Amino acid sequence: MTQGTRGPQKAQPKEYTWDDLKAAIGQDFSGGIVRTGADLVERSTIRRFCEPYEMDCPLFYDDEVARQHGYQGIIAPSTSVGTFTGQGIWKPGGSEIWPTAEADHWLNRPGTVQETGAPPLPKPKTTDTFVTDIEMEYLQPVYVGDRLSTRGRKLVSVTTRGTRVGYGAFVVFEGEVFNQRGEVVAKSRNGSFIYNAGATGP
Repeated sequence: MTQGTRGPQKAQPKEYTWDDLKAAIGQDFSGGIVRTGADLVERSTIRRFCEPYEMDCPLFYDDEVARQHGYQGIIAPSTSVGTFTGQGIWKPGGSEIWPTAEADHWLNRPGTVQETGAPPLPKPKTTDTFVTDIEMEYLQPVYVGDRLSTRGRKLVSVTTRGTRVGYGAFVVFEGEVFNQRGEVVAKSRNGSFIYNAGATGP
């Protein structure tokens, strides 16, 4: 009786530990991807950003005053940088992103990091995650007419800990915001907690 031959065996995915993630500190997990804001920095958007705060600093609406203080013209409030780095949800020619009326469809879409082909984190399997903090360091003014982009997702810290929601790691990633001239206008640090719900240990 002839025994059949087996085909090539599919490689099993590697099982990572929290130590593997700690060893990856300093690596950039962006895959070299640059994300450019959908819109230029515009006067009207600056005005709408300032309006609900009743922010009446003339640097944000008066070119002459801004120049008197050493700027090229009116500037965008530092805290509005995130407004101008957004890529938008949909673009002409793009695929339909709400193909159903299902309430949770948007939440169930694949993560954007994996959609772009950026490398996955070398971490153990986890069930949940949530954002813990966002920190921005503003380096240069942003002017009307600028187009902002973001790059980088460098892992800068990993702190494992057990919490009331489960066991996991607090992680922090660092990135940059730059304008069309290649000037870095801000640096960002984004923290999150990735964990296994209900777990009491690794």
